[in-house]
Amino acid sequence: MNFIKYITAILLSLEPSYSDKETWDERSARMEVIATAIDDASSKATCSDKYAAPDCEKTWPQSKKSIALLLVTKGFWESRFAKNVHEGKCRKFECDAYTVNGNRLHKARSPWQIQRTGLVSKEEYAKMNSSSLENTTLSANVAVRYLALGMKSCKTIRGAMSIYGGAKVCDWSGVAPREAFYKKINAMSDEQIFAAADARRDKKQKKVDVTFASDIKKK
Repeated sequence: MNFIKYITAILLSLEPSYSDKETWDERSARMEVIATAIDDASSKATCSDKYAAPDCEKTWPQSKKSIALLLVTKGFWESRFAKNVHEGKCRKFECDAYTVNGNRLHKARSPWQIQRTGLVSKEEYAKMNSSSLENTTLSANVAVRYLALGMKSCKTIRGAMSIYGGAKVCDWSGVAPREAFYKKINAMSDEQIFAAADARRDKKQKKVDVTFASDIKKK
């Protein structure tokens, strides 16, 4: 099975951010961009697919699927993959907002809500305010750095998520719902994933049809 299509289907099966007003086709296209970025980052981290080479150094000790699903999990819990956040158009209360001289600024960028630290260069950070494939791929690869650091320190998926979330321990209590989410999508079969995406599409279409009928009625 095509891995990008698989990740795209997972992303499409998820509840969109309440602020997203995309059509199904628009959302599908954007989720495919994110899925392509995740595919690249997870392949690079595991030295698989196009990155398979004798001189490649793995940064993720487990499977490509495991780090890919972690990127799905973290992106969903950090931003719900909201369109405005993905495009670098965070609202005043989003993306770890703060105020300087009356100006509202944001520390966190990309669907993975990455801040400027020693793991992120100034040049990389500057590019994370865009939903282009290039910049989304960059963001996904940087997010892997944080998860890989947590995995190296804690040796567990739970620990990787804990450290990514800013905890200084490998067993942060706040990670429980994120871990449950990760385990759920990891346990789902391909058929279940695609069925869930289809169900989300049908729900979206039904809502559109109801709105259209209501508009006609008003006229």
